[in-house]
This record gives sequence, C-alpha cells and structure tokens, in this order.
Amino acid sequence: QALLPATIARAIDEGIVGADPGALWRWAGVFVLLSVITVGAGALRHRMAVTNWLRAALRSVQLIGWHGAHAGEALPRDTPTGDVVAAVASDSMRLGGLYDVSARFAGAIVSYVVVAVLLLQASRPLGLLVLLGVPVLVGLLSFVVRPLQHRQAQQREESGRLIGLGADTVAGLRVLRGIGGEATFLQRYAAQSAAVRDSGFRVAGVQAALDAAQVLLPGVFVVLVTWLGARFAADGRITVGQLVAFYGYSAFLVMPLRTATEFVDRATRAYIGARQIIAVLR
Repeated sequence: QALLPATIARAIDEGIVGADPGALWRWAGVFVLLSVITVGAGALRHRMAVTNWLRAALRSVQLIGWHGAHAGEALPRDTPTGDVVAAVASDSMRLGGLYDVSARFAGAIVSYVVVAVLLLQASRPLGLLVLLGVPVLVGLLSFVVRPLQHRQAQQREESGRLIGLGADTVAGLRVLRGIGGEATFLQRYAAQSAAVRDSGFRVAGVQAALDAAQVLLPGVFVVLVTWLGARFAADGRITVGQLVAFYGYSAFLVMPLRTATEFVDRATRAYIGARQIIAVLR
C-alpha cells in the first residue's frame, strides 16, 4: 500500500506529463498488480490477526483452568472467585487483543520507514517532516495513556468485586434466604453496580479523548504535508506527480498513525489483563 502513491506519481510524470502512452500503461499495470497483492495480503492479515488473538486468549484461559484444577480448593482461599471469573471472561481477551494488533503495528513501522525514504528522495524537508513529525504525534498520546491505564485498572478492580459479590451470593443463596438477607444483598449489589458504572464513565471520557486523537493528529499531519507539498510544487521544487504522491503518502500515513494509537490502547488493556492473570496464577 505504501508504494501505490509512488506508482501513481510515476504514471503521471512519465505517462501523462511526459506524453508516453507506453509508460502510462506500464505503471498502470504495476498499480493493478500492487492492488491485487494488497487485497490478498489484507485478507490473509486479518485471518492471521484473529488467529493470534484467539490463540493467545484461549491459551490464557487454559493456563487458568489447569492452575485451578491443580490448586483445587486452595485457589478461592487466596484469590476471590470474582477475580478468577473476570480473568477468564475479560482479562484473557484483553491480553489476546495485543497479539491481534502487534503484527499490524510492525507493518506500520515498516511502511512508515518506506514512505519516509521515498519522501527524502523527492524532498528532504518533507522527508524530515515525516521522520520527525510522526514520532512526536505518537509521543503526544502518552498524556492520554497514563490516566487511561489508571482508570481501566480501577474499572477492572470494581468489576472483579461485583462478580465476586454475585458468585458469593449464589453460593450462599439458601442461607441468605433463611436469614432474610435479600434486601441487604440487593443494597450491596446496587452500590457495587453503581461503582462499576461510575468507573466506566471515567474510562469512557479518557477513551473518547484517545479515539479523537486517532482522527485529529493524522488529520493535522495530512493538512501540513499537503500544504507544504503544494507550495513546493508551485515553486517548481517538485513535479505534479510528486505532489499527488505526497498527498497519497500523507493520506496513507493515517493508517500507521491510527495503528500506533490502537497499539497503545491495546497494550494498556493487555498490561492490566496480564497483571490480573498473573495474580491468579501466582
């Protein structure tokens, strides 16, 4: 995908501006070939990403299951039942999510380097803008990630308490009814449910800021690169085809930037999930 704008630029400069029909057909054929490869690789990538995600999640569930079978009744003495259930139901999926995005993140890094090299060959200022600007934009996400990680950990803790409260109630339901404690349980459950809801609201605010950054930061970057490229084309420092390519590169770089922010989000969730899984296994 990173090579598609370069192909379009060559087709414009050599085929249209250069009035060479043979070059135009040749680069159009290269474009079609790259498009076919992109479609096939995209389908294969999605299949492998889901495979990585499910295998990692189910492997975590297996580890917890084997540990529970080995520890037996000793496990709930040290670890609340709610934490064990939450580790299987949600933490394992959070951990697997990191293996879903890790390969795409590696591809995003490679494509970013490829685009930066192509831009450096055409225009050193624009190439340096890409090389230096993208890491700065990704680094700005750290101001959002830290509070998000803290609030997600709080939400996970409150959810574990709620699940544990429900599990303990089911286990002692007959005793609870025998002593008439249903009202007390309902009050405790309603209070804990409200705590989970409020923690979810706090997470949602920071999560919305991260999602907005996925649109805002790449958008600002596209506008800046396109504006500079247009000025260079007007001054004759780059060709018309290179201007089209620069816009294509800047639009393409939205994907690596979004993948980087998604990776940060998934890594934060996976860190919290892995910490809880390790606590159960420990």
